[in-house]
Amino acid sequence: MAQMGCPHEDDVLHLVTTGQWPDRAAADLRAHVATCRVCADLALIAQVIDDERARPVDVALPSAGTVWWRAQLRARQDAVRESGRPITIAHGMALAAAGGFAGAIFGATTDWFQRGLRIGRDAVTQAFSSVSQLAPTDPGSWLAAYGMTLAVGSVVVIAATAIMVWALREDS
Repeated sequence: MAQMGCPHEDDVLHLVTTGQWPDRAAADLRAHVATCRVCADLALIAQVIDDERARPVDVALPSAGTVWWRAQLRARQDAVRESGRPITIAHGMALAAAGGFAGAIFGATTDWFQRGLRIGRDAVTQAFSSVSQLAPTDPGSWLAAYGMTLAVGSVVVIAATAIMVWALREDS
């Protein structure tokens, strides 16, 4: 049966990790390691690990100035990215407002566009008048239709507000 431990393990490990094995070890401890399988394995493995730890590593680390410069550059890039998002949203809203304003000016000043709007308005009025003749005349059904329209409009406004708040939050 294999031996699980040895009372001399700590002594052997201490000598190996302090660089004293086997030159500065006592003769009786060296004789013990030659006969004890646990201590022999420990001495061999600890010596290999210690040799690997002492070997120089060929890794070229950048200078502290280079690391600092890269960190500053990344911080500036992150700041530009974060600050640009609200500006992009504001530009989009300004473009939509300018388009609406230009459309209103265009619609108010051109005769053919005004004629087209009148024709469209007349068509919608005629369609609603024919629908109102088919629809029930009790106020409860119209109130339900207006309530549903109001509910859908409210959901759209709330959803748009939630999306805007989510897009402009600080932690994203």
